[in-house]
Amino acid sequence: MKEYVLKHRDTDVAEFRIDKETGNADYVNILDNKFSPVNINASKGGKLVSFNSWLINRCIPGSRDGVARLKKEYSITDLKTIMLLKYGLSLSDHYWIDRKPFDKKWESINLFENRYSDVIGKILFDPHFKLVTDIKDGIFDPNASTGGKLKKYWKYSENDKTSYLIKGGSGERKQEPFNEYFASLLFEALNFEFTPYSIEKHETEWVSVCQCIANNETEMVSADDLRRKYGIGKTYDSLIQLGKENECSGFTDQINMMIIADYLIENTDRHWNNFGILRDGKTGAWLGTIPLFDNGYSLWNNDFIDINKTSPSLSFEDTNEDCLKYVNISNFIKKMPQMTDIFDRAFEKYANDERKNDIREASKTKQREVETMME
Repeated sequence: MKEYVLKHRDTDVAEFRIDKETGNADYVNILDNKFSPVNINASKGGKLVSFNSWLINRCIPGSRDGVARLKKEYSITDLKTIMLLKYGLSLSDHYWIDRKPFDKKWESINLFENRYSDVIGKILFDPHFKLVTDIKDGIFDPNASTGGKLKKYWKYSENDKTSYLIKGGSGERKQEPFNEYFASLLFEALNFEFTPYSIEKHETEWVSVCQCIANNETEMVSADDLRRKYGIGKTYDSLIQLGKENECSGFTDQINMMIIADYLIENTDRHWNNFGILRDGKTGAWLGTIPLFDNGYSLWNNDFIDINKTSPSLSFEDTNEDCLKYVNISNFIKKMPQMTDIFDRAFEKYANDERKNDIREASKTKQREVETMME
């Protein structure tokens, strides 16, 4: 059995134990309710299930490209092992996992103020990357705790002392980076709060680039973590009520704008880990929603382009169109920008001309749909 302490900054949040055979936590004791990631009022078994779910979400998903190589090179079978070796540190929040002899402090370990390795990310991102260090060393690496199926890695920029997330595309079309850029340009024109994405050439392929959202003062908390902590249902009404109870300024409007945004870009991946709140890392106060991020699975990504087919939703209803029942588009959009102009700018470097033309025509139809709703 291996014993650990989950910490939030320098506060002990929970103590837990990992069973060597199963690789799962078989014991957890909540020590701090304020920053506990699970519902303290849940049953003993409920806490354990919820906590294991939280740990799994903190791991690299097994579906990520490059995982097989990572496991083989370092003789590791469980991705949770990699996460724990790197103290569960993330560039999204202020949690980390300490282990005996429990001798580290947030000031010396957090990734917002201390340098880190990007080796794990590069192994996963680039199949030709040469291994130059042992993953089992004591160097921190945020890529050990970064979720999502798309290949990606965190890169630190010496120029502006900031971390950036580099994300590639998938399949033959590799459309996701251009989708991110399109969404950023559209949201900017609509005056929605969003996380800016740009595109750049990475060797032979295009990637999207976005600056780290969190910092040493403010952290991200996903809607799924909110659901887990507060024991709410996966519904629009329960989430909106939770925002009101926590006196989160502009919460309802921002969630409503997210619904509209997903409808406009045909986003099929707004699951509950792809939206949430910004929280003060010291006081726990809700500061607002996370500016719209992770929009790569939009614009019929890796699918047939069919404007008459309603895109599925993973947020509140079965489809993005069904989610519109919670909002009045006219309250948030007074005049639609020219989506084709924005598309032309975002997809200028996209090489698949036939698909580019098809998406452009579909975006034109989408604009007409929205303008009709606004009449």
